[in-house]
Amino acid sequence: MLEHILREIYRLKLGGEFAKEARKREEIFITFILLDYFGIPNPLKFLAVECIPYLMEAFHSWHISKGIEKSPLDWLKCC
Repeated sequence: MLEHILREIYRLKLGGEFAKEARKREEIFITFILLDYFGIPNPLKFLAVECIPYLMEAFHSWHISKGIEKSPLDWLKCC
């Protein structure tokens, strides 16, 4: 019961902020992908730079899970 109440308080107080930030990042990501796909110069590349530390950790976990010891991309060193 107490756990449910605390989860609701957390969801109501902080959940909205996290959801808004997640939507903002998703919009940036989708715009970034579509602009690159259509060959349009992309002003959001500079905004996406702030996501690189998070992506590097995910990329490292991905290639380790696939059994690749070092980064398969020469230009992207994560290890």
